[in-house]
Amino acid sequence: MEVRVVKAFIHAMVWMLVGMVVMARIYCYNLGITSGPMFIDWMTVWVTGGALVMFELLLAFDPSFKDDNGST
Repeated sequence: MEVRVVKAFIHAMVWMLVGMVVMARIYCYNLGITSGPMFIDWMTVWVTGGALVMFELLLAFDPSFKDDNGST
């Protein structure tokens, strides 16, 4: 039971971070921010999203995150 709660929390955090990065990029575009420390380009979105999706794959294939009944 605890594995499901932990996995659900991690899934929620990962996809919240993906959404936040995409929204930050959209705000940069809409506000006309094209450079500087607050600028987020599409490559940042792809790298961050890719890393978080890889983390999701790690959760899917890591045996320590399997439920007690054997399902994922």
